[in-house]
Amino acid sequence: MSIPFPRIQCFQEPGDRVIVMRDGRPVLNYHFGANYPRPFIYPLLTPKGHNVLACGHSVDLVGHSHHRGIFVAHTEVNGHKFWADKDNRCVHQRLLKLDSGVEEGTVAAFNYWMAGNAPLLDETREFTLRADGSLLVKLETAAHNTEVTLGVTKFGFLACRVAKTIGVAAGGGKITDSTGRVNEKAIYGQRAAWCDYSGPVAPGKDGGPDVWAGITIHD
Repeated sequence: MSIPFPRIQCFQEPGDRVIVMRDGRPVLNYHFGANYPRPFIYPLLTPKGHNVLACGHSVDLVGHSHHRGIFVAHTEVNGHKFWADKDNRCVHQRLLKLDSGVEEGTVAAFNYWMAGNAPLLDETREFTLRADGSLLVKLETAAHNTEVTLGVTKFGFLACRVAKTIGVAAGGGKITDSTGRVNEKAIYGQRAAWCDYSGPVAPGKDGGPDVWAGITIHD
């Protein structure tokens, strides 16, 4: 009896990262090295190989250096900031799962949210890439040894920095949500069932329209 070939493969590589592949082609890297203030996903490739993520801001190279692909952060946890690079850290502890499969593959990791040398939150994160290209993100957080209060903020939890060409101003992209609102001024700080950020990722052929792609986050 033959064993079905795993279309989605997950395996660890040198340099404290995990690579996830679909049908033998890279789709995403998960970086968890101690040289970064928090783990993140970069790049994230479409089925045609176009990257939809960026690391940092194309203009504000310092102020937005913490914007690395897809990341998890929060402005205030018990009064401690966990957003910018100069703030506190989310520290990788161990990988929990590297499961490859025919229809989906899953990467899971356990992290501490550290305020100085003291853990505030225990976090388990799980990414599941499906054969249809969808990415399921599951986050579970629990107080470590004390009560935890999350401050009111518009910055957190799951965040992403899209590629420059997808950006509304820099590349001609577009933000839409489940209520029909369009672009940042209308959407910023508002609740929605989903939010999509898409834009051009490659030039069209023979003068045709540009190739579009993007990310939709479902709540």
